[in-house]
Amino acid sequence: MALLEHPHRRLAGPGIVPIPVVRTTNVLYLTFWEGLMHKLTTSLVATLLLVAPAHAAPVLVSATGTVAFNAITTPPLNAATAGQVATVSFKVDSNTFVDGVPGDTRGYVIDQSSFILSFSGGASVGLLNPFPAGQTPYFTLVEGFPVSDGFFVSTSPSSPGGVPISQTPLRFNLDLGYVGTTLTSLDILAAFGTYGVGGLTRFGFTLWQSVPDNVRMEINYQQLSIGDVPVGIEPSNWSGVKALFK
Repeated sequence: MALLEHPHRRLAGPGIVPIPVVRTTNVLYLTFWEGLMHKLTTSLVATLLLVAPAHAAPVLVSATGTVAFNAITTPPLNAATAGQVATVSFKVDSNTFVDGVPGDTRGYVIDQSSFILSFSGGASVGLLNPFPAGQTPYFTLVEGFPVSDGFFVSTSPSSPGGVPISQTPLRFNLDLGYVGTTLTSLDILAAFGTYGVGGLTRFGFTLWQSVPDNVRMEINYQQLSIGDVPVGIEPSNWSGVKALFK
């Protein structure tokens, strides 16, 4: 411990006694202004944390059903026979979206590499790659209280229509309508849960060609699930990072 002269008492002469200041090793004593700036900085950081947007969260969406009929004659989807279980799954980011009809629809951008439509018989397809220029695949929430709520997959955040898949020229379509009290907002994190046939007002779970009415495969809808990405299902961009450490 050392005694130091006070910085504001450096006058020399009789009766002037240096004021001892105690300094302990590894302890920083702030001046008045340093202390004030420290408080202001701490307060500013706390304020920014309060107003900062919520952290983006990956979300897993999946829908299941059974094949009602299949008129596709070319592989691999010609192998999906009636009665097989069909599952479509993909990931979206809770902060990556486009509002379609203001207040009524919000389209969350689908992670194209995560999209897979598979069948219990072994056949599976993804999205068309490369995806058509100028188009984006969306999973859209519809919150039209009190009229109707719902979900659809489309290249538009405003209306259904499906998305092109790797087996051209087919398009995959999922369009679900529910009663108007199903959703409370367009926030996908608030929509976590399982949606079955209760409250269902319409559904389209199909593969079509050229025009929506030219259905080549119809799937009887069973349920839709929205939830967290399970541990072990990694974002696609992690593969490149992990490769650096091999």
